[in-house]
Amino acid sequence: MDRWDVLGLAGVLLLGGGLGLLAPWLGIAAAGLVLLTIAVAGAVAAQGAAAREQLVAAVKSKGGES
Repeated sequence: MDRWDVLGLAGVLLLGGGLGLLAPWLGIAAAGLVLLTIAVAGAVAAQGAAAREQLVAAVKSKGGES
């Protein structure tokens, strides 16, 4: 768990808690939306990192030739 995970968790908790004071269903829905957004962004970032690693491995196995 890195600092971005902690910030995301704190944001979800604060947003859900604040909106929960206004209307409980709104707090739950907003927290769910934020969690879904964080999960999708994390999955996209992980996929991009995996693709970069595969590209680096392919270039290294080729010997760095152009």
